[in-house]
Amino acid sequence: MIWMAFEDEKPECMLPYLHLRLMDKTGKIKYMDFNYTLPVEAVCPITADILPLTKNHAMITYVKLNNGVMGKYGIIINYSNESAIYEIYLGNANGFVRRSIVRNKGLISIEKPDKEGIATWHWFSLPDITTGEVVELKNGEFHAPNLLSYTLIDSLNFVLTDGGFGFIYILKYNETKESSAMKDPNLQYWKVYVSFLREGADSPTIPYLIFQTNEKLNNLTIKSCSVTYNAEGYVCIMTLNNTITNIKKNNKSQTEINYYQLRFLSTGALERLNIISNPTNNTDIDLRTLYYGGVLVEHIHGAMDFYLLDDNGNYMQSQGSFGPEFFHFNMFHINNTIVGIKNQSNNELEFLLKSLPRLNNQSTDYHCPIIETTNPAINEVVDPSIKEIIIKYTIPVKLSTANVSIYQQSDDPSKPDLLRQTFSGDYKLCTVGSDNYTVHIPIFESTFSQPNSSYYVLVDNNFVISQERDEPLLGIGNNIWMLSTEKFIFCYYI
Repeated sequence: MIWMAFEDEKPECMLPYLHLRLMDKTGKIKYMDFNYTLPVEAVCPITADILPLTKNHAMITYVKLNNGVMGKYGIIINYSNESAIYEIYLGNANGFVRRSIVRNKGLISIEKPDKEGIATWHWFSLPDITTGEVVELKNGEFHAPNLLSYTLIDSLNFVLTDGGFGFIYILKYNETKESSAMKDPNLQYWKVYVSFLREGADSPTIPYLIFQTNEKLNNLTIKSCSVTYNAEGYVCIMTLNNTITNIKKNNKSQTEINYYQLRFLSTGALERLNIISNPTNNTDIDLRTLYYGGVLVEHIHGAMDFYLLDDNGNYMQSQGSFGPEFFHFNMFHINNTIVGIKNQSNNELEFLLKSLPRLNNQSTDYHCPIIETTNPAINEVVDPSIKEIIIKYTIPVKLSTANVSIYQQSDDPSKPDLLRQTFSGDYKLCTVGSDNYTVHIPIFESTFSQPNSSYYVLVDNNFVISQERDEPLLGIGNNIWMLSTEKFIFCYYI
């Protein structure tokens, strides 16, 4: 989805109108122009953003002044009929709004922590398929730990594999509070904690300590946190800013910035910490963990250069560059592709796509790196009397609590798909094969009873967990594992 934002007289502003372009996989573009004017606080300076929610709905989030108080709001839009439905309040102006990684689990608004280290969260439903209505389901608070001796420097939010959300706290020791502690050589000056708000929970877990150091760093930042996609939990890209004094060179000091991968499990246990190569020798870089292994380094200096690192953060190869004529970049994680956009004459846009190597060499068919094959395969015609379906994983697995479901596709796009069967991974009839890699799922007699119909198998995240670490694994999204039944043929005998 592209927002065609027209420039205002001021460079930091844009005009308050909604002109969207929706491009499908074939490159076909749908033009959408909404009869809605955004508030001035949303466009000058620009605070508005777009968040896709469902097949037909998206949310425009923005900051707005209401009775003298700045808050974050969202307008629900229906891009199937190009209508703006209504506005909802999401929280304070500096909050974070994001959709759950799991289909139908809604979205969350997490406010920035206050002086006491308390961050309020609000969990909302996705828009109703008919009315577009969004309702608040529950709310609560994250609490930063250890604030008697430490100061909360920053916080960060990220999505969890099971559909929930994680919250990172960065704490620095407050030297003004306890002068005697300065003599302690084991004093930890910086600490990083993580707390998990798991899907379905009413409150987050206690904060887990995942990093600490007794070095007096100038600064510690976390640029991003994401799912590792390979059953190793989560990975954060962390930078340590330190001043180094060289005794051999007349005690000259220099600032050193190093990048690290901080990997931890959903239990809060530290998995590993390793330094990341910086092939640019420049501190102005961004890093992204890749869906099929490795890390992508992005260096902007007029042009945009890309470098590929392996899972251990070691430099592998350059991935080329986008010239200064490109004004926007994005990453399609599922197919490991970088996209660059540049302006052309006559209000045209040109898209340039660059594919990245898949380091783990796994199949992309299921959009899930840890699924090797299925039986039946994608797009197979199935016998209505089929007794089971099978998923083979690339690692040993155990059954968990999330669902596997089979839907019959609706012929009417305005109506929901028909659920034919569903049960959780720990349902007594689901089994893991003797090889520990294959999962057998029983099929009801009525599931594929409709002839000449299309079906898909939806596997929720956390349907299985890794046998080695008990980490929730990714599933298969809707309309990917497609199956069909044959036409029913009548035979007449005379």
